Amino acid sequence: MPGILRAAQGDTVRIGLITTLSGPGQLYGNYIKDGSEIAVERLNAAGGVNGSKIELVVRDDKNSPEGAVTAFRELTGDGIKLFAQGTFTANLLGTLPLLEEADVTMMMVGASALALTHEAYNPRAFRLGFSSPMCFGGYGNLMAQKHPEIEKWAMLRSDVTALADITNAFSNGLKAEKVKAGRTVEILDPVLVPYGGADFRNQISNIIGSGAPGLFNVLQGADAISYYKQARTFGLDQKFKVLCDSANEFAIAKAMGANTPASLWSWTGWYPAANKDNAVSDEVHKAYIKLRGDEYPNWYIGVSHDSILTIANAVQKAGSMEAAKLIPTIETEAPQGALGKIHFRKEDHGFAGDLTYIRFGRDDKNANGWSVFETAQLPGAEFLERATPGSKLN
Repeated sequence: MPGILRAAQGDTVRIGLITTLSGPGQLYGNYIKDGSEIAVERLNAAGGVNGSKIELVVRDDKNSPEGAVTAFRELTGDGIKLFAQGTFTANLLGTLPLLEEADVTMMMVGASALALTHEAYNPRAFRLGFSSPMCFGGYGNLMAQKHPEIEKWAMLRSDVTALADITNAFSNGLKAEKVKAGRTVEILDPVLVPYGGADFRNQISNIIGSGAPGLFNVLQGADAISYYKQARTFGLDQKFKVLCDSANEFAIAKAMGANTPASLWSWTGWYPAANKDNAVSDEVHKAYIKLRGDEYPNWYIGVSHDSILTIANAVQKAGSMEAAKLIPTIETEAPQGALGKIHFRKEDHGFAGDLTYIRFGRDDKNANGWSVFETAQLPGAEFLERATPGSKLN
């Protein structure tokens, strides 16, 4: 096997990483780059892949499909056959049609849009991310269980069509659990906010005026931070009994410190403290603290680490970097990663791992101004949507 690798890559297993390292999405791209580099460092320290070292070749997609395609063509032109790309759907949709011609294998890092494993399904790509029905359907289910008394929910999201998957999934999860419990729930239409907007005061007034005791926010990145800062002046904490954030998790607390909302739920793809008895998770956590001095890594660190680990494990087990050998290997292997066992559904290459939710908020007793109060986990496979590879999910 080592001979095969050396013949293919000259003693090096090269993995092309395409992510957003400039523009509005660079926050996530930097996390993906950090997690991938931690994986390469850990794997190489353990002997690499069948004795061959791993090299990560990083390219910026400039937060555009055109940039992603340019980076992909450059890397494939240089002979790279192994790819990790994330996390924006539009950029992945730009490269997915090119995989077969280039004869490559790809891990889609952290992406959640349904199209990637349904109408745009490509057998050479694996989604190491959580689909919207999976993580946000589970989220709605969890909130219905924890707060059965809340019978009315408001929602806020950017006017980006792809984010409708998230609000729809959360609504479906709420409704399903309410029906199961013999209760009813009213879910208001989402209040829409322009993506990249600066002033959210009108929308904040609208959701506060809704009279709903539960609120689900789907603003992301810098928009979310601006929203929470502005909402604080409206007394958001006092207006809602339960505040839920889609997936910004600790980015909110880190930005707001002692001004963090008193209690805020968030989904996360990886929270080390919730992963008991997982040595890989512990090692990745320690490596990130050493790298960035940050005790609370973003979930993209764990997901990107495991994307690289999955590729390396498949190459090692298959003894080849040929897609024809790697694809069935990834379909049947379940290596131990930071997230737990990395397992993909064979029908559509969707990831089916555990779901993690955290509740954190303002804490005057903590020096950083906030603390994590509670965690909850659900089996993701129970919420994964049905497989329709090549067709839109109806």
